[in-house]
Amino acid sequence: MKAKVILLKAKQNTVLRGHPWIFPKAIAKTHGKLITGHLIDIYSAEEELIGVGIYNEHSLYRVRVLALSNESLDTSNLHTLITHRLNQAKQVRDCLSLPNEETTAYRLFNSEADGLSGLTIDRFNQNCVVASSAYWVELNREVIINALKNLFPADQIIWMPQSKPLSQDGWKQISVQEQHYNTKVLEAGVIYEVEFAQAQKTGLFLDQRENHQRIAQLSKGKKILDLYCYSGGFALHAARAGATKITAVDSSAQAIAQAKNNAALNGVTQIEFIEADARDYLTKAGDYDLVVLDPPKLVPSKQHVERAKNYYRFLHREVFKNMKAGSLLMTCNCSSALSSSEFCSLVSAQAGAVGKQARILGVYGPASCHPTLTSFPEGNYLTAILLAVV
Repeated sequence: MKAKVILLKAKQNTVLRGHPWIFPKAIAKTHGKLITGHLIDIYSAEEELIGVGIYNEHSLYRVRVLALSNESLDTSNLHTLITHRLNQAKQVRDCLSLPNEETTAYRLFNSEADGLSGLTIDRFNQNCVVASSAYWVELNREVIINALKNLFPADQIIWMPQSKPLSQDGWKQISVQEQHYNTKVLEAGVIYEVEFAQAQKTGLFLDQRENHQRIAQLSKGKKILDLYCYSGGFALHAARAGATKITAVDSSAQAIAQAKNNAALNGVTQIEFIEADARDYLTKAGDYDLVVLDPPKLVPSKQHVERAKNYYRFLHREVFKNMKAGSLLMTCNCSSALSSSEFCSLVSAQAGAVGKQARILGVYGPASCHPTLTSFPEGNYLTAILLAVV
């Protein structure tokens, strides 16, 4: 018999609606021996079984909910539960026709939204890259690797522990193995070389794939300014789609070197890659027909929101001040601490502040292989807004 937690009546509906985290103050009482990293039963205030989760005495996420009792799956042990969730995730990607001839890099498993909080898996050709960010994931590393090998027998499994979240979750034995391995992947026909040894995230920002394609559809015959270009995502798609001139700026020498290599792999020559502070190029926005503004995460947590908002105001005031009428802006925020509606309002207001008008043409999220849950707004982290300046 598993140990169990019994929830306060005022808090249980959040879990029943599908939120994957139970905080300490939501727990009324416990029974049995609670072991960090192990499965426990979750009961309502009326002591009815409502689900199972993973207990963690070290974490603010005291229980990570892995299944509700109204789901028809075996929750008696972690192996069967992990196997079931991985199969569900693969089924969803099969529905999306991923992978395919044009796209060989995609997110296979998206943590909470795919039912296993703390586990993220990206697949690059026949390489499953596991980003582990929870105590229980590290504790069950072999179980997860074996389940993946059963699903993709020919794949190499690359394990990438995420040091900061693991430390916050109480896992101290963090061993990061150096990866001496590269692979070339396709994203909507664009070639990228992924260097796992130098990787941010798991090797590539796969969440922007569909936004890259949106920019590609608008790029033919245009001049493009790509700020915070990283390894060339937006710039490469624009070049392949027929943009006449592209200036791509990033402060990271490593990112610029990767981007230049990717441009060579794709045979595109109209991109000028510049290692510099993107802020120095905001004043040049008027020389271009389309500007991409995709800064790194500015809002790591709620306590940073106001400071980040001020920085976003500065970036957008400067870019709008210099953009010409009839040009386009794609601007992105990659933190759930600033909601999509807040970001839209903030961006639009900066156009008005400098005497310009901006029309919102579309508001987009991450690529479809990054599912989200309505019950878990914290997972809706990426907002991309397409605007026209008039």
